Amino acid sequence: MSREENNRYLREATHSQLRKLPVLGWLVPRPLLKILLGAVLLGLWASFYAFFTHSSSTSEDGSASSSTTASQWELGHTLFPYLLVIVPAIVGSLALRQFRVRKVRRKEADALQQPGPEAHLQLTDELLPPTSPFPDANLLRAQRRALARILYGQDAQARHELNAVDWRGKAPLLQALERGSDALLHLLCKDDPEQALRLAREAFSLADINPAIPGARQGRVFYEVLIHSAELVAGPSTPEGLRTLEHHQAESSLLVVRLLSAWALRADATRRNDLERAERMRQFLQTHAPHCVALHRLPAQA
Repeated sequence: MSREENNRYLREATHSQLRKLPVLGWLVPRPLLKILLGAVLLGLWASFYAFFTHSSSTSEDGSASSSTTASQWELGHTLFPYLLVIVPAIVGSLALRQFRVRKVRRKEADALQQPGPEAHLQLTDELLPPTSPFPDANLLRAQRRALARILYGQDAQARHELNAVDWRGKAPLLQALERGSDALLHLLCKDDPEQALRLAREAFSLADINPAIPGARQGRVFYEVLIHSAELVAGPSTPEGLRTLEHHQAESSLLVVRLLSAWALRADATRRNDLERAERMRQFLQTHAPHCVALHRLPAQA
């Protein structure tokens, strides 16, 4: 049930945002025009493909047909202006998006170097201001602000951030944000891994979306790491959970996922008396989040 509701919410949110764009906003409520535009682009691509892949026809004595070659060159000259616009536009948009993503991640990393959560809260206000037209921006903003509070051990303020907005009646995907934040709060600040595990599993179930949607897998990684971290602290740990946390700690592009994985792996290594691995995780946390007191406190179970 959650998947259908989430898919419907994402479709509506996407259409809402596309309508605000100059060209796509005009096409969104006009499916026939979208089909026509797609047909034109497909035709251009097919012509381009045929021009560069179709070999020249040859006569019986093996000589190339000059008329075919001439028509191919004529087609190439016709398509070249279109390609000169379309290809750089696509490449440029992808490069710009990647640049913006990396810029935000650098700012998040810099914010976690500060002695308090104020820099992270300010970054959230820049990305999602109170006047943002983005759908349900107030919920995303509350979740990000609560996350910053939790990492710095401010559990009461984090709960206040979450309570400041109304999560009732929202899409399951949005309710998962609140449930996941609450799970992280119980894990890092309240030393209650059992409750954290229950909430994390609920969040994982609520965040179910069609895997074909771009970013679907990455969107659920945080909840997956949260579940395995709570399992690791509550004990006993499983080989699968350890492998998952080790993989995300080393490979994830999301810093908060790497930090949470390192925290859980350090707790497990301390309990197992694996001092070398525990020290390696401690150094990672000290390097990337030196003042996040919740990440430097070992749970009682460790």
